[in-house]
Amino acid sequence: MTTWQHLTRQGRLLLAWWLFLPATAIVTAVINVPGQPATAIGLLAAALALLCRFTWPITSLLAGTGVAAVALILQSTTLLAFIWPVSVMLAYAVGRQVPDTRLAVAALTLATGVQSAASLVELAGLTVDLEDVGRIVVINVLLVVLPGAIGMRQGERALAMDALHERNALLERANLLGESQARMQERARIAGEMHDLLGHRLSLIVLYAGALEMRTRTAAPEINEQADLLRSTSRTALEELRTVLGILRLDGAEPPDGTESAVGTREDVTNLVAEAQHAGLPLTLSWSGGDLTDADTGIRRAVNRIVREALTNVHKHAPGAPTRLTVTVDTEKLTINVRNVARPPAVPPPSSGLGLAGLRERARLAGGDFTAGTDPLTGNHTLTATLPLRH
Repeated sequence: MTTWQHLTRQGRLLLAWWLFLPATAIVTAVINVPGQPATAIGLLAAALALLCRFTWPITSLLAGTGVAAVALILQSTTLLAFIWPVSVMLAYAVGRQVPDTRLAVAALTLATGVQSAASLVELAGLTVDLEDVGRIVVINVLLVVLPGAIGMRQGERALAMDALHERNALLERANLLGESQARMQERARIAGEMHDLLGHRLSLIVLYAGALEMRTRTAAPEINEQADLLRSTSRTALEELRTVLGILRLDGAEPPDGTESAVGTREDVTNLVAEAQHAGLPLTLSWSGGDLTDADTGIRRAVNRIVREALTNVHKHAPGAPTRLTVTVDTEKLTINVRNVARPPAVPPPSSGLGLAGLRERARLAGGDFTAGTDPLTGNHTLTATLPLRH
């Protein structure tokens, strides 16, 4: 009862249809056992063939064909009433379930020939002309070959649908893996930036602590021990930082984005715009608000990365399209917007979409938002990133 409840409505209808004809044949066989035992045996054989038609389709078809031949020769009215739907369902099962087309065609041809021969044996005592033979062959073709052909068509369609579903599942998994890889690469790139930035700062701390330790060795011996502890602790912290973040650094990473003091500032963005204009991109820059010289280094690096990747995407996917870059700096956040006219290239370049996934991860780790897509009103491509001025 629990299994029946978990079936969908379509599944219940299919199961009921699958069991209806075998159940009817069994009930009819039980009724005919006292008066017509041969008919009962034929009906039970037909019911068994129907129940096994999806497991052993060819065997079931041959068994059903044998029952049909006996029914035609013995002129059993009850059996003849079941023969036609049984033949149709068994032939359909062969076409649907047998993957070898030649084997299925051979089984269907054999079944058609046996049933046609049995029909001719039935008419052996009568006058039979070519018209009768043709009619018998056509009837058996319609009852056996046609359902088998429909089953083959449905089987091929089901295989094609399964292949498409599997392909879509593989593409979805590949897309998820690609996005995950892009996020990990962006995190590794950020880790490399942290390695460069914090390593430099800690190196200065080690240098200052060493100088302090040397000066206090004679001038203030009472604090020399603390100065030496500060130097050794900062050196240990530097080594641990290089161990943890150094292994995350991307080999063959992109060249530096500029000096730490200039990266992501208005001057840096202006230089990126000039490079894009020199490459032939009709680009205009609109900067509103103050400069980013006092902003957090991670935020400025995110600005450089987003602007660089956005302009690269325009070069790849809309070469020569008029583009506008807008940077708005408020008191608490900054907004980067890149909008370009849709102009697909003559030969579309390969695109995985992983660059946008990396930018999305970069903005998320910085505590901001990132969106990219097509404006439904104008059809222009837009990219918008909102970042806080402090982590």
